[in-house]
Amino acid sequence: MFEESTAIIMANNSIEKIGDIKCNSYVRCEDGSDSRVTSVAKATQTVYEIVQRTKHRANEGEPGRSDPLRKKVFQRIQLKCTAAHELNLMVPIKATIENSFKRQKYSVRWTQFEKFQTLDGRVIMIPKNHHKDFPMDSDGEKAAKLMKDDLNLLYGNRFIFNLQLRDLDYLDGQTRAAVSLRYCPILTGNGILSEFLTGQPHLITSATLSMAWLLGLWLGDGTTKEPEITVDSFDQTLMESLKEQGYLWGLYPYYKDEAVPLRAKHVRLYYGAGPSNKRKVRNLRRDNPFWNTVKGLKFKREDDGHKQLPEFMWNEDVEIREAFLAGLIDADGYVLKEKRADKTYVVTIQTIYHSIMEGVVNIARSLGMWATVTTRSARTSTIIGRQVTCQFTYDISISGTTPLQSVLAYCRSGHKRREAPKHVSREPIYFKFTEKVIGQSNVVGLTIENHKQNILLANKVAARVCTEICDKDQPKISITKNLKHCIACPRTGVRYFYRDWTGNHRVCARCYCRYKFSGYRCLNCKYIPEAREVKKAKIKGEKLGNTNNGELVRGLDCNRCGGILTFDEIRGTRHHRVNTLN
Repeated sequence: MFEESTAIIMANNSIEKIGDIKCNSYVRCEDGSDSRVTSVAKATQTVYEIVQRTKHRANEGEPGRSDPLRKKVFQRIQLKCTAAHELNLMVPIKATIENSFKRQKYSVRWTQFEKFQTLDGRVIMIPKNHHKDFPMDSDGEKAAKLMKDDLNLLYGNRFIFNLQLRDLDYLDGQTRAAVSLRYCPILTGNGILSEFLTGQPHLITSATLSMAWLLGLWLGDGTTKEPEITVDSFDQTLMESLKEQGYLWGLYPYYKDEAVPLRAKHVRLYYGAGPSNKRKVRNLRRDNPFWNTVKGLKFKREDDGHKQLPEFMWNEDVEIREAFLAGLIDADGYVLKEKRADKTYVVTIQTIYHSIMEGVVNIARSLGMWATVTTRSARTSTIIGRQVTCQFTYDISISGTTPLQSVLAYCRSGHKRREAPKHVSREPIYFKFTEKVIGQSNVVGLTIENHKQNILLANKVAARVCTEICDKDQPKISITKNLKHCIACPRTGVRYFYRDWTGNHRVCARCYCRYKFSGYRCLNCKYIPEAREVKKAKIKGEKLGNTNNGELVRGLDCNRCGGILTFDEIRGTRHHRVNTLN
């Protein structure tokens, strides 16, 4: 069962909270089909939050403490469900060969599913890791390769299975770190833009695609007072494309140079006769189809006039989403010149609007691409000798193979456009996750006619529907012992953890390297400061403070909790330090 505020994609591509869904409604399934809701159950149970694992850590260090806006990691995929809810997981099971020179063995490692009895007597199927050793000689190498090929032929590279959330702790450490959830591309659309423009939904023509591209270009570099877009005059292909796309709707781009011509041209989109005719027959905001679309579909907020990306664009027709995203890339995007080694394209888009950031991430994920968000604090920068005040900025990084290449094929800017792919492969995107308990909350469970299908949440995650066991709050009685926890930061994982200074706990590799380099640690919160934090603390000077045991000590100030930083001249565990001193 899901928390009552969880958003679900309906059959008509609209988004509704699961608490508002009623029987006989139709929801969207993972394969694009629709299924009728046969029953709705409501209860109050313990809720767990599943959150996407990410490498973004600005919220853990000094940037997150100096700027409160950076404490949050934006657009991490998450959902809230009960302990008995089944998760549709993927685990890689490809067999591998490891060379153990220490033992002089070839070790074949593989994963297969086995029955396992839980502490409450249930029998479940979970993946288990196995290995078999072969002598390190030519015959052993041949036998190991033959066994590896046979296992890969028998089991494949990955396996998708269902497991209740409360049973995740029964997985061993490596398997738990490898299991993933997935979000899926949406290949159908609501057709709202084409219906607004032509009166017919899902009508994909060059005119509707040009309007989608113009809307993306305006959201990136347009003004909110009138249909005006700032264009780089050095990019002649973009300027010419703006004229071509505008002519399809009777729009005539026109700009007037300043006394000192600037590189950035403020191009107005007039509607009516061409610029050579009298001004009175040209309309800027009146009867302008582009401006009517901006206001009619609420790309401009009514209360304060700021730009926004309406939610209907998240689930528009695929071609409309691609053309719109291409226009935004032409305006505010940076395209990596060379493809990565794994043949992926990378695009970065910057925006100051939260609505645009949220919409771009959802559109990218709906097209089958990776999308992550980092942030930059408000700052003052020097650009070409001028002091410029920059606002708080969202940096959206989008990466993908043929789906992103297909988007770049719609771009009009010369250095951003790419050749259209022969075939676009839109596959589910898998992501690793962590879970934590939230507490008691109202939950809702759905059952659908095709109970074997997964439904789609608003964040595109494929989720299982409820079973009979979800009706009651099930206890999570397993003991978490498959993940290691760093005592100096919130990181959890399996590999690259080391003993701390006491020898009884563990710290992650990042904190361990800090400690070995500086030797400073907080006596109160166990935090290991960065080098720049230590430098600032030394400038501030030492102070008196109390330890957790009540002892009065003098030391540097901890920027995280206000405690006292102590310095270990000899780094390592307590046992190592005692032996070194002796």
